[in-house]
Amino acid sequence: MAGAAIGVSHLVQSTRAGANYGMQLIIVILLINCFKYPFFEYGHRYAVATGESLMHGYRRLGLGYLYAFLFLNFISAIISIAAVTFVTAGLAHNLFDINLSETIYSVALMGICAGIIIVGDYKWLDFCIKAIMALLFVATVMAFIVALAHGPVAEIHYKGPSAWSIANVGFIIALMGWMPAPIELSVWQSLWILANEKSKGRKTSFKEAMVDFNFGFFLSVALAIMFLMLGYLVFYGSGVELERSGTKFATQIVKLYTHYLGEWATPVIAIAAFTAMFSTSLTVIDAYPRSLAVGLKLVYKKLRLSSRHLQWVCVGIGCLISLIIINSFLERLTALVDLATSIAFLAGPVFAFLNYRLITSPFTPEEFRPGRGMRIISILGLIYFISFGIIFIIIRFF
Repeated sequence: MAGAAIGVSHLVQSTRAGANYGMQLIIVILLINCFKYPFFEYGHRYAVATGESLMHGYRRLGLGYLYAFLFLNFISAIISIAAVTFVTAGLAHNLFDINLSETIYSVALMGICAGIIIVGDYKWLDFCIKAIMALLFVATVMAFIVALAHGPVAEIHYKGPSAWSIANVGFIIALMGWMPAPIELSVWQSLWILANEKSKGRKTSFKEAMVDFNFGFFLSVALAIMFLMLGYLVFYGSGVELERSGTKFATQIVKLYTHYLGEWATPVIAIAAFTAMFSTSLTVIDAYPRSLAVGLKLVYKKLRLSSRHLQWVCVGIGCLISLIIINSFLERLTALVDLATSIAFLAGPVFAFLNYRLITSPFTPEEFRPGRGMRIISILGLIYFISFGIIFIIIRFF
């Protein structure tokens, strides 16, 4: 989960929030993580309780639920793969310094990820992502501590722009969309639980699943706050604007670290940031097509292709459409990211409702259904998502 979550929402959106508005939006980050928590947790809970993925549960609820998931998941897949790969391409350009276009870097990254997915297995993916997360976490904590010791660059009496205006609702929605990740990640989690069980040759206990989930979730929350504070400490009030181009933005992110840690840290930070984003690219290119393939097999049982081969087809189609989108946003990284994260937020209430409906249904064994506290947070979360979505639609279109 941390591998999927710690990427664009942290490196791009949290840093932008701190750079533009200081510490004002920390309450938004904490609230959205609080309200999303139950819907992510249900992915682990349902898989352990029933031995099947959330999508099998949607199918049990009725075909309409599964169709709704597949439709929104397809839209999210192509825009998310495009946004994540674009950011990773910028970091790759910064790291390798080979004079190629971001489109070529994107093609190469998608090809590598597709190759790993085709020939690899879950155990290898699990090990690599945990190593990458450890490296990024250590580097971020080091930079954060040193930046905190130096203090903010803004003058004591500096008063930046307010985040609480109608004009900023779009950015706040975009910040929340992938904070810490889109809610459909819960479906991927249920699939990964099953893949993990297959890899280990034994069933995962509920306690193991909760420890695994909570560690990944709270690690991503801690890093989101650190990135926001790094943006605040280094950029807020400095007069320096964050770049919109992918390569230039990536360069700024690396300099954010090395400004405090020293030039010796440049290759370490560049590798850590790139590998973190690469892990996210690998995750979304694996998970969206994986979930689409499983869903299509549940809907169209006569399909001759196996789920594995169908996933490869979905990977190819998803990457091809995503490349077309990337080519249309070459000098507008932040616009592409905002589009992807806004779509994720607007689709969020549907995914959240599907999970809540399933986990409280008779298809979930009674002893695994959430308690009163989790149900209350779930309902408050649904109200929160729908309210902000309506406000955003009114402001954006009317």
